[in-house]
Amino acid sequence: MFKKKKLLSIFVSVSLALILSMSLFLAGCNGGGSEPRTDAEMINVTSGVLTIGSDCDYPPFVQMQGDKPVGFEPEILQAIADELGLELEYLPPQNFDTILASVASGTKMDVGASSFTITDERKQLVSFSLPYFDSNQAAVALISTSYTSAMDFDGLTVGAQSGTTGADWVRENLTGSGTTLKEFNQASELMASLAAGDIQAAFFDEPAAAQYVATSYTNCHIVEVIPTGEQYGFAVSKDNPGLLQAINDAMISLKKDGTFDRIFLKYFPDLKPPSLGT
Repeated sequence: MFKKKKLLSIFVSVSLALILSMSLFLAGCNGGGSEPRTDAEMINVTSGVLTIGSDCDYPPFVQMQGDKPVGFEPEILQAIADELGLELEYLPPQNFDTILASVASGTKMDVGASSFTITDERKQLVSFSLPYFDSNQAAVALISTSYTSAMDFDGLTVGAQSGTTGADWVRENLTGSGTTLKEFNQASELMASLAAGDIQAAFFDEPAAAQYVATSYTNCHIVEVIPTGEQYGFAVSKDNPGLLQAINDAMISLKKDGTFDRIFLKYFPDLKPPSLGT
């Protein structure tokens, strides 16, 4: 009886030692007991290239200079592409309201970059990067008019770019009888219509509105900045989590080494760069 108990005790001790050794081995493989990293593969429409879809008509974020997109977003995306070891390629300018569907399909472009506000509705279709810019809406009118508030345009003919949060704001807030919303493919078309007197106000993002009234349309002004508390993100297909993670990691790296802030302050010297979660 004593021998059996002794043998059983030895067997249990050896078994426990083996289990402990195996546990330590697995912990070492997982970096000291942390959860194993489960990175998805980064997929690109064209191998070695980060392909961008944009309307290329939203200064200072992006606009065409000859046949080349320039502005804050192209510079940030070039830095991201460099960080990932990829070439950067912009497709010809796209209609704003078609870009997210193209991103979602994953067959034409890798990233949608047209100052897209991150919304719950859009997140049902695509994934978004870390937010890289904080924004509000603006109501813009001719200087020669006497409007003082965005709500002054209730019941009038106003304009916004199709598929934007500016158009959404008009539908949700200017609900009076007689209100007519005209939608345009590009912000430049919207401002041209305002300058021509076809609409009484243009509703779009305040940073772009400020750029337009300070440069191309000095006969217009911002009537009111509407505090909508929006944030921009780069759009990526939900089927491409590896690319989304790679972009976010690159953005954090660019933030830490000062590249992101340097580019941001080049275009927005009076604003504080976002933290990007760092």
